[in-house]
Amino acid sequence: MLFAARTYRFPSIGRYFEVFPLQLSPLTKKQRLVKQTYFASVSTGWRIALHRYIPPRGPLPGQVPVLLCHGLGANRFNMDAPGRKSLAKYLCRLGFDCWVIELRGAGMSTRRGFRQRFQYDWRFEDHVLEDVPAALRLIRDQTGHEQVHWVGHSMGGMVAYAYAMLVGSHRLRSLVAIASPTFSHAAHPLIDLVTPIGRKLRHFPKVPYGGPSFLLAPVMPLFKETLGRILGNPRNLDTVEMMRLISLAPTDLPGTLLAQFSEWYEGRRFESSEVNMKYYDELERIDIPTYLLAGYVDRLSPPNDVSDVFKRIGAEDKKLQLFGKLTGCRYDYGHIDLVLGKWADEEVFPHIHNWLTSH
Repeated sequence: MLFAARTYRFPSIGRYFEVFPLQLSPLTKKQRLVKQTYFASVSTGWRIALHRYIPPRGPLPGQVPVLLCHGLGANRFNMDAPGRKSLAKYLCRLGFDCWVIELRGAGMSTRRGFRQRFQYDWRFEDHVLEDVPAALRLIRDQTGHEQVHWVGHSMGGMVAYAYAMLVGSHRLRSLVAIASPTFSHAAHPLIDLVTPIGRKLRHFPKVPYGGPSFLLAPVMPLFKETLGRILGNPRNLDTVEMMRLISLAPTDLPGTLLAQFSEWYEGRRFESSEVNMKYYDELERIDIPTYLLAGYVDRLSPPNDVSDVFKRIGAEDKKLQLFGKLTGCRYDYGHIDLVLGKWADEEVFPHIHNWLTSH
């Protein structure tokens, strides 16, 4: 049972602490799961928020921290949803030191200076080359560990792909990519329709993706069964939980980043002229243990797209797992239900835990 958290702020050391009273079972004593919030500084003025959960009995011996990364247009609640849908809390209760990153512009990650906070001008490579290294330095300073397990959803996994290619994989012990595409096979009629608009968004300073999202809460039952099918299988999504998350998880986006993703989708390519890297063609550079998860009815990251990533990755130790009725699940999984679905904590999370404990 999960109760409301109490928040404590310590300005002098730049941290926030939240204490969650958890009743683990009738046979165990109540334990407290503490969340600490840190900020990693980037030379361009950004303060990247990292939310840490430390196991009540301490981390598992010999294990490195887990860094969880959200997807496009989301924040920490993507990987740390309220209640039992939090992958971060799930792994923490099983002994992992978990860090949830909020990439620039998401959640509590902000830029210094009043005017600078309203400048939405970053691109994908800024996450890869600035946000991630800053986060890894902070985790190393706080824990003494040079490596982390990376667990990313959607864009969160793509960031890890690119980081391993551009910077190197020596700081990653393993990579878990949940529904993370390279757009080689992504296709959907509705997305095809709006993609040309997406390319023009580079001329807009900010796309208010997060601001008006709460307006969907009252019509969530209808949205979930119609346009929401692009995001997930409605049979796998709890309406009340989605109504709560729609007011918490979405984050405003820069037009520059959305235009970049639109170009990738339209061109069926994952590459960057800024760093002269064709990510899709260089997937063989990823040589660390890699676990890829995909949903059978994912419209944004189709199984054949993720399967293509699996074939191209150069790691000898790699695994691809699909989630749906054919693999013993109650229903076929879509995009967001792999981390936020009704039964994700029973049907998906245990597999991620098993992978991490074996690496």
